[in-house]
Amino acid sequence: MNALERSIYDHIPGDGREGVVTLNDACKIKAEDGRSIHNLNLSNYINHLPFGKQTTDFSTQDASGSTSQAAWLQESIESGASAIMIDEDTSATNFMIRDERMQALVSKGDEPITPFVDRVGQLRDELSISTIIVMGGSGDYLDVADTVIQMQDYQAIDVTEKAREVIKLHPTERQNECEKPLELIPPRHVDCAHLQQLLVDGKFRVSGKGAKSLRFGKETIDIEALEQLESNSELNAIGWTLFQLAQQPGWSMHPPKAIGSILEGNWSGNMPNSGDLAKPRVVDVLASLNRLRAAKMRQPR
Repeated sequence: MNALERSIYDHIPGDGREGVVTLNDACKIKAEDGRSIHNLNLSNYINHLPFGKQTTDFSTQDASGSTSQAAWLQESIESGASAIMIDEDTSATNFMIRDERMQALVSKGDEPITPFVDRVGQLRDELSISTIIVMGGSGDYLDVADTVIQMQDYQAIDVTEKAREVIKLHPTERQNECEKPLELIPPRHVDCAHLQQLLVDGKFRVSGKGAKSLRFGKETIDIEALEQLESNSELNAIGWTLFQLAQQPGWSMHPPKAIGSILEGNWSGNMPNSGDLAKPRVVDVLASLNRLRAAKMRQPR
């Protein structure tokens, strides 16, 4: 997984990643307790919450593990990611799988989460989004896997055919819990005027702080979970890209396109002459914006 998540960048000869190439917009996601979520439609993965709270326009300043992972998945799709990377060890178990015994104990009507195992095939078939999962605890994913690779003594072995035999000998008894088709959800709108006010109140200060935070005006964005970022130069560029977004009037109706336009062509020529810059990905700029607790967003109208 480390090789895959780092191979969004160009190789350096001899760096150990020979033969490993990853799509530039591939996103590694995980559970992230306590993060903020802004007006996001999570209904593909979480269809209701306690006390009748709806998930079609969901906001919180303190997300749970499963909710935060569902949010990061939906945000990645919104950002235009074509591949998702997940490590079982950093995932919320109830987001990833619900086995047949839990299904028997807790009826679907009482369980708000549609587990990822029941959506991953739809992401592939309907949205052309691939998923790579490092997993050792649940064989139910064998049913939906195109390829199964086993790590044995640090060597990668293709055991796809063996997995097919295992499925025949040990068929799963769990039920697919998709109650509705996968919905294609358009990107949210972002209040650029509010971003500009945050900059004004913070005397237009923009700077990355190591690999953990990004100063944006008067706010500090916690980006420690964005493990694919490599340098403070990327953080600086993310901050100044958001600075450029904040100059747009009113609401940005399609933030992924707006950010993509900022980063096209001679992108560095649009940036203030301030510090070292390395071109960021659109998905990382939006991931940072989504973690700006003071951001204002809304559902498309």
